[in-house]
Amino acid sequence: MSEDFIHDLNEYFNKKFVNYEMISSMPSYESITISMVLKNRNRIEEGEYAANEMRKIAYQPNPDKVLAELKERYVDNNFTFSVRIAPFKMRIKALFRSKDLPGPFLAKLIKNYGETPEALWEKVGVSQELWQKTLRGYYVPEKVLLFKIFLLLGVSLEDSLALMKLCGAYYNYEDARDVVVRYLIDYRVFNRDMIDRAFGEFHIRKIL
Repeated sequence: MSEDFIHDLNEYFNKKFVNYEMISSMPSYESITISMVLKNRNRIEEGEYAANEMRKIAYQPNPDKVLAELKERYVDNNFTFSVRIAPFKMRIKALFRSKDLPGPFLAKLIKNYGETPEALWEKVGVSQELWQKTLRGYYVPEKVLLFKIFLLLGVSLEDSLALMKLCGAYYNYEDARDVVVRYLIDYRVFNRDMIDRAFGEFHIRKIL
């Protein structure tokens, strides 16, 4: 396994992860001023940008040390069900097989990536009945199920964002899992060993 991959992932994580409460609790964390971030840039025009950026690991004097400490202490306490019941109006639409629902959009996306929608239930780890109702639109996929599908199929960023929007989901950059998954999708890293290595690096529970 190339260490370049982990190095790139670390740099990406340092620039994206915004859980300031966690970052600032690391033993090696040092306070950063706006002037240190802006340097020669316009402080008035870019002050708000700098105020947010200076909270990230990338701007720490010793980012590698802060990141190593964060990895060591990170606890993945994510838990969600695979799906949630669709709102009443969505379920009514599903009765009439409306196409503008997360389920039908998901089925079309799966087909576009060369898989049979109805047959994917076992690969994503849900029951056949639940999966069929999800494709029909009676259930809405939660983020953990969406991430499984994206990584299994090698979905593009554009397609992943479109489906997440329909499902009322978004990338949360205070969550290490979301940052890692976004990296994998951004850089189209869909090799199973590399996915497992990325999750293991941050002590995140595997989803595949």
